[in-house]
Parts: sequence; structure tokens; C-alpha cells
Amino acid sequence: MIGSPRIVPLPGYNFTVSIITTVSGNDVPLIGDNYFSKISGISATRNTKTLQAGAGNMTTYHLPTEVTYSPLVLERGIVAESSPLTDWCTNSISMSMGGIKTALIKVFLLDPNTLEPSMTWGFYNAYPTKWTISDFDAQDSKYAFESIEFSYSYYSRIY
Repeated sequence: MIGSPRIVPLPGYNFTVSIITTVSGNDVPLIGDNYFSKISGISATRNTKTLQAGAGNMTTYHLPTEVTYSPLVLERGIVAESSPLTDWCTNSISMSMGGIKTALIKVFLLDPNTLEPSMTWGFYNAYPTKWTISDFDAQDSKYAFESIEFSYSYYSRIY
């Protein structure tokens, strides 16, 4: 074969999530609570300010300003048991138990052959801002789902 090997895109169905909170200065992962069926909102936008150059000049400059991030949305089927994630969401949204506690959320895209992380993104200072339960419909045989939306300071690709 001539040249470099073919680069194959990763499938989007092999992923996992890790949520790490800090309690009394120690990192505490929310273990057993990382099973999600869908992740969306991994998006960053560099905003710009438009500047017209001089009188009569037809040149327009687009100067970079701040970066805005879309909310990270994690979706999964509802389970009857309470969990560290549901407790954290309940406490953060209701502002009970001392207010909002932030976390580091890591999203891992896994290699389909080895199930090892191929890419990882970290969402820093994340906290839940919206929690939505799917509609209940007796005429439809779908599972009940919950969707949790998170705000965060920034995200970056870790590896």
C-alpha cells in the first residue's frame, strides 16, 4: 500500500461519561451513574464584533471577542432508584444542601475494537441547570427518559 494508512472516523455510539465532584477538598466520582444513551451540545462559538473600516471604505473586519458554549445535555432512561447523580441534580437545582456544587464532567469516545478512550473532553465547573422528564403516553411503548442540561465554564479536548 502506498502512502499513509486510511484514517477511519470513530463511531458515535461507543461513549461513556465520568462525573467528578469535590467534597471537602477530595475528588469524588459519581460511580455507577454514567450510563447515558445520548450526549449533545458539545459546541463552542467564537463570537465576533463587526468593525467598518473608515468612511467610504468597503472593508469590514470581524474582530474576535468571547467564546460561548452550548449547554451539555446528557440523556438516559429513568430508573426508580436514587443515585448520586440524581441527588446532585436535585440539590443543585433546588439550591438545597448549601447551594450549587460544581463538577468536572468527562466525556469519553471509545475505540470500537478495544473500548479504550480514543478522545476525551473535559467540561469544567459544570452544574445542572435543567432537568426534563419525557412525556408519559399510554398509547406509546417507549421507555421514560430524563434529560439533564449542564452549564460549565469551558471545555477542552483532553486527549
